[in-house]
Amino acid sequence: MSDQPETKPQPTPAVAQPEPQTGEKKVYKILVVDDEPDARDLFLDMLSGEGNYEVSTAVDGVDALAKAEATKFDMILLDIVMPNKDGVQTLTELMQDKAKYGSPKVIMLTNLGGDLAVEEAMNIGAVDYKVKIDTEPDDLLQTVAKHLGA
Repeated sequence: MSDQPETKPQPTPAVAQPEPQTGEKKVYKILVVDDEPDARDLFLDMLSGEGNYEVSTAVDGVDALAKAEATKFDMILLDIVMPNKDGVQTLTELMQDKAKYGSPKVIMLTNLGGDLAVEEAMNIGAVDYKVKIDTEPDDLLQTVAKHLGA
């Protein structure tokens, strides 16, 4: 036996979270969902130029739900008219299962201003909508920042 006092092993802490650096901006995760490649790329380009947005894309509602389950997004830009699962159906699933998808802010994208689907989406839980053809980069960035509190 040793003359050393017995020491009990100390529990190891959970993974330490790094301390945020002063002035460091939060990186927001945004998913752009649109079945039209040109529209998807346009919104991706508008948002990717901003240093504090990490932008992913999805081609339809089915793809969006799979990605939203794997990555908890802060915001989703969601087209209304898409094959497989439209934007309103996708939004409904997102809002009904927050444990699975988190609580992203959702901005609906449409080619139709004043569309009944936009009104329905706003009632379900979308925070805003944009008419794709009328959306300028500065307008989109201001709207996104406003809803993210960025």
